[in-house]
Amino acid sequence: MEKYFGVISFALIILVIGFFGMDVSLIINPEVSMFRLLMITGITLSLIFAGFSEKGYWKRISLGLSILVGLFYFIGIEVMRNLFQGNGF
Repeated sequence: MEKYFGVISFALIILVIGFFGMDVSLIINPEVSMFRLLMITGITLSLIFAGFSEKGYWKRISLGLSILVGLFYFIGIEVMRNLFQGNGF
């Protein structure tokens, strides 16, 4: 089963990217708790699956992509939301 964790993680992070792209294109309010819950849960599950997968191509790809998406989300959305919260962001 561990050999499929990398593929599952990669598929999950692609779904998270798609969900983020779909919601941002609809210009949603980033304070919506369901959006934040799904993004954080998807990134966390993807990182867990990538960490438990066996070494190889899929582990490197899914772990790297999960870290990049996670950093982008937490810095670009969560930190900026806290900084500009009083300005209607």
